Amino acid sequence: MFKNTNYDIDFCWSSQKEYFSLKPLFIESKKMGMNTRLLKIHRSKFLNYLKFSNLSKNIVISHDQALKRAKKLGWKGSYIYVEHGLGAMKYYTYKYSFFHNSDLLFYPGEIFKKKMEIINPNFKNGLLGGYPKMDELYSIKINRNNLAHKYGLDPNQPIKLFAPSWGGKYSNNYGINNIRFFKNIDNLLVVPHPADYKTAKKYNVVIPKKDENINQLIHLADVVISEVSSVIAEACLLNKPVIQIVLKQFPGCFPEKDKRKDEDWISRDILNDEIRVNRVNRPFKIPFLNEDWIMGHTCLPSDIKKTIDKVLREPNRYEDKRNYWSKQSCYKFDGNISNRIMKMINEFIHSGKRIQL
Repeated sequence: MFKNTNYDIDFCWSSQKEYFSLKPLFIESKKMGMNTRLLKIHRSKFLNYLKFSNLSKNIVISHDQALKRAKKLGWKGSYIYVEHGLGAMKYYTYKYSFFHNSDLLFYPGEIFKKKMEIINPNFKNGLLGGYPKMDELYSIKINRNNLAHKYGLDPNQPIKLFAPSWGGKYSNNYGINNIRFFKNIDNLLVVPHPADYKTAKKYNVVIPKKDENINQLIHLADVVISEVSSVIAEACLLNKPVIQIVLKQFPGCFPEKDKRKDEDWISRDILNDEIRVNRVNRPFKIPFLNEDWIMGHTCLPSDIKKTIDKVLREPNRYEDKRNYWSKQSCYKFDGNISNRIMKMINEFIHSGKRIQL
């Protein structure tokens, strides 16, 4: 039989992205004197039952995979959702029922709140929180010379960071596979999505280890290149020039067919409207909103070399866009995101009140 314990909260994760989102909250909860755990919920129901048959009645998740696995154990309680990135382009943000059934949900920034207000104007369980991982981005200091030399880069020349979204193992046109257009780019550092590291090994480029800290690499870079990855918005928080690669289709974005079955919360009419949008003209249109997620220069993969040269000549051209999207993407980027979120969580689990800080 499943039994709840006296733990205040269990932070439950199933993948690396979730872990990096929840770990800062776990650390902050310990500073506050709370009785908490940071737990990996495995695929194996038997293994989970042996290790976690005493989950707290309050869990914090950053993906519904952990929630599904907890429920398979017979767990019943309140769950709190914290996003694992700042990317607003993915269609699945607030598309599924588990978002709307959250007892408490934190929006990373205003743009996410706008999406929810369009999708479900009656949702009352959301608060602005930010992205916990960004506290370290705010506070971390690097030694440019030492870090550049670690990866065989020249600290006296512009450093380019290519950090694509996922999908490389599904399509030659997605994610890390677009590295083929970077053959003549020097001083290049490549950080694949965690799901694409195996695919990335076949390319002869400088790739940090999977558990390396990307926050320090964003600080190191002079220009950050991706398409719809959260790293684009993260770079804007530091006012770094960015390049967004335009693809015919992006992984996890409309009009790509959703692999999930029977989990949609959004009406078919709204989904069909999004699928019909002409994304040749608006490749970075944010789902469900009439805004385009463009923070700097855009280009086709084949034009990346000349676009990098252009960005380095005019690094401040899109500073106004970077400023706008940094504020829209991440609520209060000030190094205190985790502290604020934990205070709001603590209030909720003790009083049931959702109070915005």
